[in-house]
Amino acid sequence: MAQETGRRIQAKDLRCKERQPLQDLIPLPAPFVVYIEPTNLCNFRCRFCPTADQALLEQVGRPRATMPMALFRKLVDDLKAFDRPLKLASLYKDGEPLAHKDFPEMVALLKQAGVAERIWTKTNGSLLNPALNRRLVQGLDLICVSVEAVDREGYRRVADVDLDYDRFRDNVRDLFEHRGDCEIYVKIADSGLSPEEVKRFYADFQPIASSVAVEKLMGWSNSGLKDFTLGTQPDTYDGLPFTPKEVCAYPFYVMAVNASGTVSVCGNDWSHQTVVGDAARSSLVEIWNGEPLRAFRRMMLTLERRRNAACADCYYLKIAPDNLDPYRLDLLARLDGNLPCGACHAHD
Repeated sequence: MAQETGRRIQAKDLRCKERQPLQDLIPLPAPFVVYIEPTNLCNFRCRFCPTADQALLEQVGRPRATMPMALFRKLVDDLKAFDRPLKLASLYKDGEPLAHKDFPEMVALLKQAGVAERIWTKTNGSLLNPALNRRLVQGLDLICVSVEAVDREGYRRVADVDLDYDRFRDNVRDLFEHRGDCEIYVKIADSGLSPEEVKRFYADFQPIASSVAVEKLMGWSNSGLKDFTLGTQPDTYDGLPFTPKEVCAYPFYVMAVNASGTVSVCGNDWSHQTVVGDAARSSLVEIWNGEPLRAFRRMMLTLERRRNAACADCYYLKIAPDNLDPYRLDLLARLDGNLPCGACHAHD
């Protein structure tokens, strides 16, 4: 039975639950979170998204890619080789995941393999339909639907796409009504919303979602190339405060497999500047324990992150919930000495 109304939350509420001090757990024998990108192509061209800026993608040399199913199956086998399941498998990154024709099979394979405690995806929702919805909710624990505007004209303006808004909303309603145990999180990016548009967003989607939020724009990594916040930098996208940091925690508990098979240390590395391996050539266990990733972690702990283009001017670092700065010398000693840490617990 559909609930009467969804909870109004902030994005931080989804990713800051039951976190344990990461500094007590490093080094980890396995990542807590792995992003797997089905495709880096998208059918929207949102003004605030790096994937929509073709000239920018050419500037950084990011290839257009859709992950072959043979590679995806290898990744699932690789994940089985870790000694514990992931806390979270995020089946998305820079592109629109539902544009991959085999996306439902990807979800089913991950679910059947039991390699993650939770499986999430994020979608613009334009490709949702009743038949697809039934398949998605069988394997996903959370689906984030990113709303870009609250009418057809707004979608033309923000995402450069002609979207049947009423049909889109009906498909989200159908997804929610048949969600089973899957949580449906619906959010809109505030790219200049009027009070009336915010009001309509809540009216249209709060009754057909598990939770809803109005998020500010996110500045991504490699932030010096372009202001993806469109001038809204003083506000954080998820409600966490800006906290100056030197050490990014992501390389210590996250991996991101790009659609091309390369492996980045961060789900926000849209420009592929933090690549530490190729999953088509090495196993994820080998990459997690390999020298390139170890060197990347050491670069962080020795305060040399500005050597890396993505990390040098990174918006996301300032809002990342973990702050390892006070512990960096101890962590560096562990890294260099390969000293063990205590048992690892929930962290995502």
